[in-house]
Amino acid sequence: MISFPDEINKALVDMKISSFTPIQEKAIPVILEGKNLIALSETGSGKTLAFTLPLVGRLIGVPKRPVKVLIITPTKELSEQILAVAKKCARYTNIISTSLYGGKSFSEQERELKNGIHLIVACPGRLKDHIDKATIDLSGVDTVVLDEADQLMDMGFLPHLKIALDATKNRKQTLLFSATMSDEVKVLTEEFLTDATIVEFQANKAKAIVTEEFCPISEELRYPFIRFLLKHYKIKACMIFTRTKEEARSLNVLLQEDKYKSAVLEGDMTTHQRKKTLNGLKEKTINIMVATDIAARGLDIPHVTHIINLNPPLNAESYIHRLGRTARHDKGGMAITIFMLEEKAHLEKILEDQTKILKLTKFKEFNYQLRIEKRNLRMIKYKSDGRDQDEYEDSFKDDFDDET
Repeated sequence: MISFPDEINKALVDMKISSFTPIQEKAIPVILEGKNLIALSETGSGKTLAFTLPLVGRLIGVPKRPVKVLIITPTKELSEQILAVAKKCARYTNIISTSLYGGKSFSEQERELKNGIHLIVACPGRLKDHIDKATIDLSGVDTVVLDEADQLMDMGFLPHLKIALDATKNRKQTLLFSATMSDEVKVLTEEFLTDATIVEFQANKAKAIVTEEFCPISEELRYPFIRFLLKHYKIKACMIFTRTKEEARSLNVLLQEDKYKSAVLEGDMTTHQRKKTLNGLKEKTINIMVATDIAARGLDIPHVTHIINLNPPLNAESYIHRLGRTARHDKGGMAITIFMLEEKAHLEKILEDQTKILKLTKFKEFNYQLRIEKRNLRMIKYKSDGRDQDEYEDSFKDDFDDET
């Protein structure tokens, strides 16, 4: 039986949480016992609450100096989302929490840190800036959380993590949460979490409650087909994923020209612009978000019913994370992947990694023989090879090169 202080129980009532997910049931007792933890669980399984609930509960009545909890996460969006969850958990307490990432004023962050903070959610780049400039004291941190560890490693943040872990060498507990146990994550665990308890729940598989469809289409019909899907399924809230920023911007322009309530989310945008897009989808002022894989991890927008992949992602891991943006809290959802014939082999490899077979979906209601006059042709701009790795990864670079 998991037991929390009254302040946390009141917050759980407000959040309408009366039961815990499997990963929460397994992880929370380990965290409450003060043990190190490696938790592997599929995206959308409730990992954030699994660590915020026990850690916030532990901070009740504790002085705000020194910092006691440090949560490290790969992107600004995830840091803001985790901070929002932590604040909900702490609403009946005096616990002070903040986020540190590039794009926010460094001097304002410095003032916040001087005033005292119980819990920090940080992106690695800006955290390293504060450590380098001695504007943060982490010597009193009791618990470090490495969230979305596989993405942290994919983005090349291992040197930053080592600096942060060295700065918190007095810590009593280290928690690692990840959707997958990649070779890079293994390297991290072997160095810093040799004595950890391991809990695992259906990692490396797309959610079974997501209906998946795979639709072959020609390049010139890609945009008309997206419009068809939006109408055919009467989609009220969806995310459309693209491989590159250019594709995302181009598709969003076409949608807005056709009076759809859409917005784009990609790595070149400012923090304010990205927040505006996310808040628009959360508050239902828009119903379509066109995004690169910067939005594929951790974002929790429960009313999103559909995911559309403009093209197959780079690998199975990206595919799984994209699908995790729907069917939140076991509500069910649909993921539709559009592909051209030359992309078929790549898509089959993605599905093979999940022991799935490619089954094609075609719609009798859609005119696959549609011919569009060249002067009326409206196409989504994208690179001919469809796999510009540098541009794909660049959607994350703003968290690497933090602004001051």
